[in-house]
Amino acid sequence: MPVRSTMAALISRVRLLINDPAGASQQFADQDIQDVLDEAREDVRYVALAPAPTYSGSTISYLDYYADLGSWEDDIVLKQYRIITVTPSASENIVGHWTFAVTTLPPVFAVGKLYDVYRGAADLLERLSARYMLKYNVVADGQNLQRSQMAMAIQQLARTYRMQQRARTIQVTRSDLEASASQRGSLLQPVEIDYM
Repeated sequence: MPVRSTMAALISRVRLLINDPAGASQQFADQDIQDVLDEAREDVRYVALAPAPTYSGSTISYLDYYADLGSWEDDIVLKQYRIITVTPSASENIVGHWTFAVTTLPPVFAVGKLYDVYRGAADLLERLSARYMLKYNVVADGQNLQRSQMAMAIQQLARTYRMQQRARTIQVTRSDLEASASQRGSLLQPVEIDYM
């Protein structure tokens, strides 16, 4: 898939995090960064935005809306009442803040794609450190060149970003614990696993 123009801000942000400025000496192509970000993409459909009312005398205006999470792709669509597409006058997709020129009554919903730039940066740094794992240290003419330190420093930065990435949950169902026939009818009763 070609690089989407709506990913430009996110790709630039990841480049800053991994210290890989675009240009002739870049380590990763824009396509590589987009692919890594897409691995953890969350497609969001109709998430409610939080209105921040503006008070002017006795008038209440609804101009600002905020999302709980940031790092939205630039192709986000905002919908009022889930059916009317509304266009903000200012969009801050990195932080999840949209401003309207005229009052826009809630509820306003967002339809788009969310990204975890810290996870993407950590993934890219781990790939970069793999390039330096095969490098060797050199001692020549009294000089001690430690190329292996590069891999360790990159891995340490990747660990720092891993601590900043979004927490994710998964649901697991244990198939080895089947409830007895008397317990299948009520989910409020304790099950055998509770007594272990």
